[in-house]
Amino acid sequence: MNEQSLGENIRTIREKAQLTLTLVAEAAGITKSTMSKIEKGRISSPISTLMRIAEALNVTLADLFAEPGGTKPYCLTRSGEGKTILRDGNKFGYAYESLMSGGGGKAAQAFVLTIHPDDPQGSFSHEGEEFIYMLSGKLVFTIAGEAMELEAGDSLHFESHHRHTTKALGSEPARFVCVFIHHPRRDGVT
Repeated sequence: MNEQSLGENIRTIREKAQLTLTLVAEAAGITKSTMSKIEKGRISSPISTLMRIAEALNVTLADLFAEPGGTKPYCLTRSGEGKTILRDGNKFGYAYESLMSGGGGKAAQAFVLTIHPDDPQGSFSHEGEEFIYMLSGKLVFTIAGEAMELEAGDSLHFESHHRHTTKALGSEPARFVCVFIHHPRRDGVT
């Protein structure tokens, strides 16, 4: 899914909920201008920003990426058919390949992330949880100031409201499965 389609989904969800651009931007901790650019597909946002937007809209991250055509009770993504749905643009450059294309309405969203050694260190904090399973390469992952080196076969599960950073180590890209688990808001935005 490209930024244009993602932005259209976000705008559709926001308008259906009868929420203003300003209200959602404030709830997501971004400027109205940034929110407008996201909805128009003019910028690519980090997953952490998209998760805050989903929370502000009281939907799951998967809802933001839902493909048109209705929701099925399952999501099958064949080998090699996962869509690269976004890159964190010029800020981080990480590639996100969706493992759950068309999986709208689910509390979890799974990706294969690829981080190259020359990509800048990413720093994130958002609601929910993350589960990481390393496929290849090496990664230094820091959570709440504690650094851990991860390599193929290692896994990590954590509450993602803790500030966490990622940086590939060595000369090979770090590839890992990352599952974002969204905790729906109970109060909603009014």
